[in-house]
Amino acid sequence: MESVMALQSPQELFETPFWFRTLPVEKDVHTLAGGYVAVTGNESVKKALTNPWLLAEHPLKSTARVLGPNVIDSDGPRHKAFRKLLAPILSRSSINQYMNSFVPPLVTDLVNEITGLTTNDFHGQFARRVPYGIISTLLGIDPSLEDKFHTLSRPLAGILDYPSVQAPNLYENTQKLLALIRAQQSSANEDSKTLLATLTRTRNQKQIDLTDEEIYATALLFFLAGTETSTAFITSLIYCLARYDIELALEPDRSYLNAVVEEALRLYPPVQTIIRFAHHDVEISGVKIPRHTAVVVSLAAANRDPKVFDEPDSFDYTRSHDRSLPFSTGPHSCPGAGLAKEEFILLLSSMSRKISRVNLLQDADDVASQSFSHPDGFIVHFESRA
Repeated sequence: MESVMALQSPQELFETPFWFRTLPVEKDVHTLAGGYVAVTGNESVKKALTNPWLLAEHPLKSTARVLGPNVIDSDGPRHKAFRKLLAPILSRSSINQYMNSFVPPLVTDLVNEITGLTTNDFHGQFARRVPYGIISTLLGIDPSLEDKFHTLSRPLAGILDYPSVQAPNLYENTQKLLALIRAQQSSANEDSKTLLATLTRTRNQKQIDLTDEEIYATALLFFLAGTETSTAFITSLIYCLARYDIELALEPDRSYLNAVVEEALRLYPPVQTIIRFAHHDVEISGVKIPRHTAVVVSLAAANRDPKVFDEPDSFDYTRSHDRSLPFSTGPHSCPGAGLAKEEFILLLSSMSRKISRVNLLQDADDVASQSFSHPDGFIVHFESRA
């Protein structure tokens, strides 16, 4: 393996926004202090995420210890079983149904609230409104419980990050959330279209070997990941509109909206860094990685690879996004990517009818988190089209 980067553990690196910029640009695979390996180049990241011996499963991962077996921390047949469970909820026909029913009113309410507004905390006050509304509706959560779910789930978000953040009330909050989810399950009838009822029905119909507890954990992870990643990216999307002075044309066509969303996703993927573990000795781009090595894979670096993207730090929605990896790739690519993109496009379309531009009054001073990454510390004004 190549020489160790002096005293640079992942924990130290992650204190710097876009930490991959501190590593040699001519290399794609880097050995860090403590035996870690970082993968940064676009092609190398793809190889790492599709390598069958670089696994997500590890008994010491926080999510595995707190929730037990789950879709994030499983591989092989077990992982396929979890994804098969989620497939009906995230199918194209289901997404179309959501977009023609309960999602537009959620987006309209948010746009009406922010039009003409100046805020220094878009992420904390507004970005979660649509994602929480969507996932809560799918879970069949009583709207009166949404704030309770948010209060309990926020400390849990840290266990999905890397390095994970262990909140003092982590296990207590997990049990309270699982109890609420069980209560929702018990109050739903067999034909209910809520997420829990659909998961249970899918398991029984397709004879998927998963327990009730694993279904509850899947529902909880769906809630956490679905709300936190979308909340983070909606924040990034608003920042990009302001930072790069993106035109909000009245009645824009879908191809334009899609291109703007794709470019914002390239620059600010909601999950910037992924951790994998070498189950066997493997080789990535000519670098040998020994068995049991922790491998830190940077989607953010892959999406800003100068070998692939001209002027990678600039916003250019006309560029090709064929090699962008906003939702990862391989067996663990985000199963909710289709729903998320429709959500973002609808938000941008709705904003265009009410808001002429988003003005940046103060630039971001940080990039928060690795797993729910977004620019932080900026102030924006949503200029009314009227």
